[in-house]
Amino acid sequence: MASATPHKPVRADGIDARQRLLAAGIKLFAEHGFERASVRALAQAARVNLGAISYYFGDKEGLYRALFVEPPIGCAPEDLTAFAEPGRPLAEAMRLFFVAFLEPLKLGDELRMVMKLHFREMAEPTGAWAHAVDAQIRPQFDALLRLLARELGLRRADLDLHRLALSIAGLGVHFFAFHDGVTTLSPRVLSTPRAVDTLAERLAGYAVSMVEGERARRASSRAEV
Repeated sequence: MASATPHKPVRADGIDARQRLLAAGIKLFAEHGFERASVRALAQAARVNLGAISYYFGDKEGLYRALFVEPPIGCAPEDLTAFAEPGRPLAEAMRLFFVAFLEPLKLGDELRMVMKLHFREMAEPTGAWAHAVDAQIRPQFDALLRLLARELGLRRADLDLHRLALSIAGLGVHFFAFHDGVTTLSPRVLSTPRAVDTLAERLAGYAVSMVEGERARRASSRAEV
């Protein structure tokens, strides 16, 4: 798909219409895919006129891409890399990382539709996921690499640091990709916003332990040389 430039006009009566389009888009794109979700069906589901999609998002593609980088799917802070600010203690940095990472889990039932949309995009790729990776995920991952490199005294990120960063991120990804399984096996883990915050705190602690384990492994490897 060609890239579209979204329009974000400031209009007092348009905020609700734009949000309705996002909500309708999640449902219809998740159920029917990008190609089969028509502009007319999207407009009808959102209770807006046909021109609203063009007005707020540029075109259908712009609406689709917005679903991958804007709330409610993103639910991310403006600065995705704030957790990695120099001088921030590792435990606090990891807590901030996971609090932001897990925020969408507080959406409850809406998250199931969001995940369905993501899985459909993986099965029928349009390029929107790659766009989301470049816009949100890559900056966050690069910041995590910088944080870990500073913590371990590395001048640059090596392959083992990439393994560590991916493993730390994977702690959070699991609760999205296996969401239904988690809620079946242990419903209370994600039952309330407070439960999600507690999970973020625990994952931060696990991540710190992983970093300490890697620190010890590197020290042992140097000692053996």
